[in-house]
Amino acid sequence: MQSVVDIFLALVAIDSPSYEEDRLALFLESELLSLGFTTSYDEAHNLYGFLPGEGEPLLFNAHMDTVALAVGAKPIIKDGIIATDGTTALGADDKAAIAAMIWALRKIKEQNLAHPPLTILFTTAEEEGLVGASKIQAERLKSVKWGYTLDVTGPVGLAVIEAAYHDMIEATFYGKAAHAGFEPEKGVSAIMMASRAIVGMQLLRIDEETTANVGSLVAEGAKNIVSAEAKLVLEARSLKKEKLEEQTNAMKDALKEAADFYGGEVVITHSHLYGGYAHSPDSGVLQQFKDACKTLGLAFGTKTTLGGSDANIFNSHGVPTLAISSGYSGAHSTAERIAIADLEALASVTLELMSL
Repeated sequence: MQSVVDIFLALVAIDSPSYEEDRLALFLESELLSLGFTTSYDEAHNLYGFLPGEGEPLLFNAHMDTVALAVGAKPIIKDGIIATDGTTALGADDKAAIAAMIWALRKIKEQNLAHPPLTILFTTAEEEGLVGASKIQAERLKSVKWGYTLDVTGPVGLAVIEAAYHDMIEATFYGKAAHAGFEPEKGVSAIMMASRAIVGMQLLRIDEETTANVGSLVAEGAKNIVSAEAKLVLEARSLKKEKLEEQTNAMKDALKEAADFYGGEVVITHSHLYGGYAHSPDSGVLQQFKDACKTLGLAFGTKTTLGGSDANIFNSHGVPTLAISSGYSGAHSTAERIAIADLEALASVTLELMSL
């Protein structure tokens, strides 16, 4: 049987940037079929696998896509660390998780280990904002007792017990064009509206539970023309739903005030990207993970995060899902790496969670 390292290296060799996961999906579907799973896809090209077992069904999830920087990755193993040649990211986010899941499933088949009914869900375009997970067919998960999303940076044994709600705002300001040299007073500057709105907002760290940010300001045009159009993209996150609502409303008010002040218009689109969640200390999914770590001698720990993962989506559909660490560090950068010991620990804890 292949080692989890060999499986991981084979996965890294298959480029799968967001929206280009097809080759990896075919590889994984073939693997699942060989292990006795039935498979299917949904409209977002998420791959589902189902394997009968004994007891209450569990969900295991990882995403197939990587950031574009991981395309063409050339892994290098040195001193027990898997990294790259420094020109790309590695793609351990999230192929370390996929490798661990495949290794564990092969072990279950090879040793004929008892296991509960297993649902495997490999999602698409997670790096683009949980796009694949947001389009899952939730009825396929209705029998699942709880689940695990293997997609957190940090040492194996770490679990996210609270994650944030996340909103996005897109705003387009419409002003009036005029020649900036001959008759600027006849113009209404969209850039000035956008600037006033930004200045009027509380941004970055709002408090320990809430953040907000302006991601981009785009206003194309000639330097000698008063800008007639400007686009802002903003986001806000909070561990508390009511705080997020307060923050996004304040940001929208600032956008409207700026347009009114200069006599222009603003069109605002407000999207709820995903909901937050919190697991109680005595939740079943957390206790099972804690017990698995204890059995394997892994240091168990928990944290909260203002980031998001596919677990946010599953929790919002009523499937208690715990996001756990996949052991990598430096995600989305040329410094991305994973220790072989962490990859092996991830495989072991995955097997422990999957088997009875």
